[in-house]
Amino acid sequence: MSDGAEPARSAGVIGLGSMGMGVALSLLRAGFRVVGCDLDAAKCMSLVIHGGEAAGSPADVGRRTDRVIVLAATAEQVEEVLFGAEGVAGTLPKGGVVVQSTSVPPDVAAAIGRRLAERDLLMLDAPVGGGPVRAAEGRMVVMASGPEDAFARAEDLIAAASGTLHRVGTEHGQGSAVKAVEQMLTGIHAAAVAEATAFGIRAGVDPQRLSEILAAGPFHIPSQRPLGIVGTDLGNVMDAARRLTVPTPLAASALQLFTMAAAVGLGREGDGALVRIFEKLAGKPQEG
Repeated sequence: MSDGAEPARSAGVIGLGSMGMGVALSLLRAGFRVVGCDLDAAKCMSLVIHGGEAAGSPADVGRRTDRVIVLAATAEQVEEVLFGAEGVAGTLPKGGVVVQSTSVPPDVAAAIGRRLAERDLLMLDAPVGGGPVRAAEGRMVVMASGPEDAFARAEDLIAAASGTLHRVGTEHGQGSAVKAVEQMLTGIHAAAVAEATAFGIRAGVDPQRLSEILAAGPFHIPSQRPLGIVGTDLGNVMDAARRLTVPTPLAASALQLFTMAAAVGLGREGDGALVRIFEKLAGKPQEG
């Protein structure tokens, strides 16, 4: 770390997508020195314009701060960011903290925690929720697990970037398990609402009026994510469930619906597009 840096008030953010950029800007507003890294140079430049610093690689982030929040897109990207040739785990000082906020399966999170511990690095298994808007406002929901010393070292970072922290436990993987439960429920609820909505429309209810009624009740909270991403999340959860020998019949049915949506080109659309799948399956009303 360079002379003059203030470790207690600095942080790195690796992955400056919609969630990561929101986290970085929230930290800047809270007075942190923020070092950001992303494959997209334009995103790094945007952070610089807002008062942050750009790093050329995850390893460079680790040379400039001892606390890092990782918000990559996939488990494969997390592997590269942490342990690749230019991975941050190779340059963070001993005792440094990784807040691993990418959604990964629980067993993957546990394995990452063990590998970081072998390097004398702390980790919080801390997936997030709430969407880009809440991330930009510093109101994300964090579901975190890990050792007490990791919580103590990262407490101010999480407070600046989130509105709600759920401390799930002391073992890595527990935070990711809660996120997996949330992802499972999101997929199942979306499928159930689509099925019920298609029934209501076929029964003669005005689609717009039906949508308003459902939105006003406790029946469904939109995922705010494209169908393709929700389906991928659900598939990953089901893979983890199989490894744990947990039956998931409802999630399996929901996943088929998301797979159909992707197959007919609806992967980039939101929850409402699922209704079209049921409409196609139902066909035209029978006469008589």
